[in-house]
Amino acid sequence: MALPAIDKALRDPTLTPQERSNIQLVLKFRALPFSERGTYTVQDFRPGRMGMANLAELKTGGGPNYTADSIPDREDEILDIIAKGDRVWATWLIRGTHSGALYGIPATGHKVEVLEVGQWRIQDGLIAEAWFFVDELALVRQLGVWPEPDTTEEEN
Repeated sequence: MALPAIDKALRDPTLTPQERSNIQLVLKFRALPFSERGTYTVQDFRPGRMGMANLAELKTGGGPNYTADSIPDREDEILDIIAKGDRVWATWLIRGTHSGALYGIPATGHKVEVLEVGQWRIQDGLIAEAWFFVDELALVRQLGVWPEPDTTEEEN
């Protein structure tokens, strides 16, 4: 059963057959574990930006970055997906439980729900480039490792 955002996008009468095919390619790519995604990418594919790039840059010490154990019950809800020419853009919510190390942050057991956006460029039926951006501030706040802003007003 297609999700409403996906179904709506694929029924868009302004899409060309190639744009529709590009959306379907991205959906197939996203449905696979990281280890199997190479089937849908050009040789030596590397994303231009990973979704949690700032956490990766701040990480100190050893240990894993993001693995299947970081949020093992992760579910992504696609909120919107569009295509134009050789590009596909999507916005989705990541939901799950922080049950394993995540860029040096030990498992907290906290539930998370954060927004991520992605962009893919398709070339000859394969993903040639990709960029991902996660709301990392919302993530670290939900994990309890960054304080929520103080919303109390000071009296003058």
